[in-house]
Amino acid sequence: MQQTILELMEKWEVSKEDREIYCKRVYSKSFAKGQRIASGEDECRGLVLIEYGALRAYIISSYAKEINLFVLHKDDYCILSASCMFKNITFEVNLEFIETSSVWILPSKVFDQLSLKYPKAKQFHLDLVSQRLSKVVDSLSSLAFESLNQRVFNFLLEALKANGNDKKRLYITHGEIANALGSAREAVSRVLKDLEKQNKIILKRGIIEFLD
Repeated sequence: MQQTILELMEKWEVSKEDREIYCKRVYSKSFAKGQRIASGEDECRGLVLIEYGALRAYIISSYAKEINLFVLHKDDYCILSASCMFKNITFEVNLEFIETSSVWILPSKVFDQLSLKYPKAKQFHLDLVSQRLSKVVDSLSSLAFESLNQRVFNFLLEALKANGNDKKRLYITHGEIANALGSAREAVSRVLKDLEKQNKIILKRGIIEFLD
């Protein structure tokens, strides 16, 4: 996976000498499922490549509901600290690893130096921020304009797409879905029951199976 970051630097047209210097600064880090990182300048750790696992970015509403902004999976890039991605956004963005995860990290100071020195690295940085902001807008638009039934079903489909080889089964609880959507567990359970009556899914304890 460190090789992937090296190849990324080659795409940025980083000189061989700089690649040798900066690649030595790349390191790996593991996170337990459920580990959270609050936004803040001291949490700014740089460009991250997810080796395996998944993390979500979320906000907490005034009613203490957690609302997902986006979810990232294996081979996705991100800036680990939301404070670095959203410097001009006034609400607090938090990150949580929703699976046991391992990531490769290019430290923020190194990433900043590369962005200043190499235009393609800077453009990658800007494109990455733009992609995440687009996800944020989509999530907030969904919250404002879609019914809970639509949001639950779309969430399940997106989760299934990111589920690796198992395209029939999700290991997720009603509470986890409710947290991701900023809704009440009871409301989500009613929607899931309706989907089961429509023969779209089968509900088991901690498992949702999809029917053809």
